[in-house]
Amino acid sequence: MNDVEHVREIYWNISDHIPFIQTLLYLLAIAALGAMSYGIWRDVRRWRLGRPLRRNQQLGRRLSDFLQQIFGQKRVLRDRTPGIMHTMIFYGFLALFIGTDIIAAEEDFTIPTFGPLQGHIITGSFYTFYEFTLDLLGLLFIIGLVWATYRRYVHKPDRLDNRNTDWWVLGTLLFIGIGGYLIEGLRILNQTMGPANARVMEQGWARWNVVGYPLALFFRGIGLEGTPGLVFHRILWVPHMIATFAFIGSIPFTKFRHIFYTPLNGFFRDLEPKGALKPIEDIENRAEHELGLNTIGEMNWKQRASLDACMRCGRCQSKCPAYASGSDLSPKWLITKLDDLMRGAPVLLRDGTIVHLTENEDLLAAADNAPTGQVHEGGQGELRGMNRMKGGGSKFVKGLPETLPLYGSLISENELWSCTTCRACVEECPAMIEHVDDIVDLRRKLALVEGEVPSGVSNVLQGIERNGNPWKLPQRERAAWSEGLEVPTLAEVESVEVLYWVGCAPSYDARSRKTARALVQLMRAAGVDFAILGEEETCTGDPARRMGEEFLYQEQAKTNIETLGQYKFKRVVTTCAHCFNTIRNEYPQFGGNYEVIHHTQFLAGLVKAGKLTPVDRVEERVVYHDPCYVGRYNDIYDDPRELLRSIPGLDLVEAPEWNREKAMCCGGGGGNVWMEGWGKKGINVIRLEQIQKAEPTTLAMGCPFCMVMFNDAATNTGVGDTLGRKDVAELLLQSVNPGKDASASNPPT
Repeated sequence: MNDVEHVREIYWNISDHIPFIQTLLYLLAIAALGAMSYGIWRDVRRWRLGRPLRRNQQLGRRLSDFLQQIFGQKRVLRDRTPGIMHTMIFYGFLALFIGTDIIAAEEDFTIPTFGPLQGHIITGSFYTFYEFTLDLLGLLFIIGLVWATYRRYVHKPDRLDNRNTDWWVLGTLLFIGIGGYLIEGLRILNQTMGPANARVMEQGWARWNVVGYPLALFFRGIGLEGTPGLVFHRILWVPHMIATFAFIGSIPFTKFRHIFYTPLNGFFRDLEPKGALKPIEDIENRAEHELGLNTIGEMNWKQRASLDACMRCGRCQSKCPAYASGSDLSPKWLITKLDDLMRGAPVLLRDGTIVHLTENEDLLAAADNAPTGQVHEGGQGELRGMNRMKGGGSKFVKGLPETLPLYGSLISENELWSCTTCRACVEECPAMIEHVDDIVDLRRKLALVEGEVPSGVSNVLQGIERNGNPWKLPQRERAAWSEGLEVPTLAEVESVEVLYWVGCAPSYDARSRKTARALVQLMRAAGVDFAILGEEETCTGDPARRMGEEFLYQEQAKTNIETLGQYKFKRVVTTCAHCFNTIRNEYPQFGGNYEVIHHTQFLAGLVKAGKLTPVDRVEERVVYHDPCYVGRYNDIYDDPRELLRSIPGLDLVEAPEWNREKAMCCGGGGGNVWMEGWGKKGINVIRLEQIQKAEPTTLAMGCPFCMVMFNDAATNTGVGDTLGRKDVAELLLQSVNPGKDASASNPPT
């Protein structure tokens, strides 16, 4: 066979044999783009029904993050193994998409415009590069798809669920990818090789087709050169074309819509500090429907868009401490239920039950009389297969998608209140869905409008409102922890370098008082000019805000900001992770702008500056537990560890897998420290078991509520009861002041 021209012939073996193929291709392209555009328009129209929300600030930063997340796959690769799998699929799909667009541009623009001699794009050395790149990335694409299929249908990790559209996405993409290689192999065979007795590869550039070329050799070996191969090529080419356009048209109707909606959701993510919940502005004058949410109709447009961005990967669920404890909460299922509801589809629950909404009284009455677990076939669509697989039945609920009360119909008390607001779900989510904000908004509606909160919550709210602390203890006892230390108050000195914000737990909890006393002794040793507010200090309002009582939170914040405004200080130091986050990230919403430092940072700075020198050896093997509101919310991971490493004799180790940004919550956040456990096993117990895998002798902490939770777990279950439990300040004090610990001069409790 003579050498063929080194160009890509677009309709090779097709246009001369299949009448009107180009017309059919354009008609299918129009239909596919029309279906896709309609689906996207339908979704955007649903989002626009939501309440307004401004998310167009800092466009430069948004664009930079947008590009990093897409092309760097930053969030996706946080979970390494499935992240690599997804990245292979992403870049393979992207390469094939660009390659196909280049073909379309050549066929429909450059050749008609510049003629067949000058209009070719895919020619010469670029052709070689084009074929090599697409073959290599296309191979990764297919490997990624096979990997994803195995993982979803054979390995079946708990965090994944399967719906009928899932096999369509994977199956169609595999059909397109594998079919494309078969077509390429047949084209190379019959375009460049010739019969079996011919000299193979007259066209050396074809060797760069790293998948197509070996396939061509294989096809040549089984006799597919000539007419059989040409016919087989045409037989494959037509369904390949149809499948491609069918897939494009189906994108908004399957989870593959995330290729559009996930990057869009990330672009419009909240750029405020991670630790700052969105306030309800002018709360006194807001209508009830603006105070939180309990229906889809009360969501803002961004919350609605987030529901469609979810790809049901289950990463949020895999890191959720409430889910691990056996509670009703799964962040994934919370989002997917709301998405089903927003779309007007039957709602699939975690137990496999399908909820149908109807206003038909006869249907509701018939459903009430139906046998338990009976599966009603009508209108279940893609959900029916999974429903039967999990053994769930169907139930009918009276209501409409936009107005159905979520709490009590689709969301249980256990599900809503077991959330610890630890933010693990948000940090893990590659779609950047803000689960915690949705949960707090649901709590706000119950606390502010409906007054339907658990008894533990109402007791805490009453304590904060009446006594300025969650335990309803007298305000006059707030500074009792400092007895014998002669700690000055700001009222006495008016101006200091450091205001030590003690917080409720170190003020009233017997164990946490030791941390406060240790910090005072360390600051004294370092010569720090400091004072406390004493009886003028009151709860920051953090528990009230996380429990949904935004009005009470705002009252507490304004009171504290007014008090702080009376005095002069350079910075605020806290031992409570929750106080730290609230004063640092949320008080600025109400004009309270301060330099706020967590005590682990502050002490690490004093050691670095040489104002504190650890000298005594502390022969302990220590794991540091990252408090959620110090770590995930404020990205402080290194300072506590550097501080601990500065202590002679101390061996710092990490809890395997569950450390730093992946550290599990102690279980006390979101007000859960005052509620009975919602799960089958305590989160604090699970966390202690994770920590014990590192075989430490001491658990170091940086939050009094973590201390409370772990002490409770050790006392009530025996898990970790032989493990020493100390705040980092106490460990440092052991080294700075040999033979002296935080209990020195400790007052009666």
